[in-house]
Amino acid sequence: MRYAVDLGNSAAKAGWLQGGARRSVRVPAPSDPASAAAWRPQITALLDLAVAEGGQAKALAFASVVPAATKALLTLAAERTIAMRELTSTDTPLKIALDAPGRLGVDRALGAWHAYATWGAPQGRGAIAVTLGTALTLTCVTRSGEIIGGAIAPSPLLAARALAVGTAALPEITLFDESPDLPGPIGATTDAAIAAGILRGARATLHALIEESVGEMTRRDPSAPRPAIVLAGGAATAGWSAGVDADAREAELVIDAILALTAVNAPAAGVPRVQR
Repeated sequence: MRYAVDLGNSAAKAGWLQGGARRSVRVPAPSDPASAAAWRPQITALLDLAVAEGGQAKALAFASVVPAATKALLTLAAERTIAMRELTSTDTPLKIALDAPGRLGVDRALGAWHAYATWGAPQGRGAIAVTLGTALTLTCVTRSGEIIGGAIAPSPLLAARALAVGTAALPEITLFDESPDLPGPIGATTDAAIAAGILRGARATLHALIEESVGEMTRRDPSAPRPAIVLAGGAATAGWSAGVDADAREAELVIDAILALTAVNAPAAGVPRVQR
């Protein structure tokens, strides 16, 4: 079995194709995401879950935005003699037309490529990949296949944390930003007011960022059709994002991108090991 692994700030995920469908498992990030030792039991659990549900891994392609998680995964893969391939932002066929292309997160590049290749290019249009994870990100791709930039904002979870840290009396609330429910606009308690403000504020931010990005893409290429809007991440089907118009909502967009990209590019002999 060949697995795709996505190592993020909030969770580690593994996915594979089985019977023509993608299946996936996930585990939360440790409380100390900067520690490889803290990541080791989480990634061990992730690989064990994948093996239990999908079968023994013979090869693994992964994308990571967490150096400590990368280190833990490479160590475990070596111990289990799993062939490895680490993807970077330059592994997609898209041109990265940014001032500092090497600083584009691999998760953003992969999501943008898959959104463009699946929902944009087949209809002769660009795409905007919107990731609703630890950060709220937009990555814009022109109809000719160039990543031209985007926007990054705090997720609801980060906003809740920042509000508690930056004030003397406001609590850090337990915010279920992936919930299908959306709190009412007028909270009767402090916790409810914070949840309403953060989640409804995030929805308004998302609306504005998408429409302003579409407007700027249209200004740069007036004859281009409206780009495809693809929502990804755990909150892609949440109540607070439900009112956002989108061509697709794919919670595991990065996993799907890794599986699709490695299916096209992987050598017949298997996935090459990462050299460190």
